Amino acid sequence: MTGSFGAARAARLGRRGLLLAPLAFPALARAEEAGLQALLRRFAALPQSRASFTEDKAIPELDLPLPSEGTLSWQAPDRLEKRTLSPIQEVLRVAGDRLLYERPDRGIRREFGLEDQPEMRALVEAIRGTLAGDPGALHRYYDIAFDALPEGAWRMVLTPLSTRVRAAVQRILLSGRGPQILAVDTEGNGGVTRMRITPLP
Repeated sequence: MTGSFGAARAARLGRRGLLLAPLAFPALARAEEAGLQALLRRFAALPQSRASFTEDKAIPELDLPLPSEGTLSWQAPDRLEKRTLSPIQEVLRVAGDRLLYERPDRGIRREFGLEDQPEMRALVEAIRGTLAGDPGALHRYYDIAFDALPEGAWRMVLTPLSTRVRAAVQRILLSGRGPQILAVDTEGNGGVTRMRITPLP
């Protein structure tokens, strides 16, 4: 996917731009960062949001993906909840540096510190940092490639800076329109998790 960003840049520059690429690319990088900052300011202006989701986990050992569905909720400054309703009921809730996992049908309730779960923290901050409109959180954990698309659409490729995290999660692709995340694709451990998000009133 990152290669497509390079191809898109080259197409925009044209033949003359390719000759001037060493000079043009820093300007493009600045434009990407400006576009990212403008989008995150719009997210920061929304103190809360709710959405439904469907998620498919494609695992190499299985012929068919594992589907699930549920809801997502965000409450500024740092509370994010993923509630899976089907095929099982489970809750992942993050507030500050604490992660709570609940599986009611099995009586499971566990709490973790995100500092002890670097791979999970990276996944959390990809979504939470975006919803919070916090560029510092995103840049702290990721190399970011951002592309503004027509009609307010956008996409962002996040590559973990930590080699430990990259062993589990190679990259995360977020896409959306305006201050809404509409899709999250996570590549890692030989599989892909695809989440499709529908904002709720």
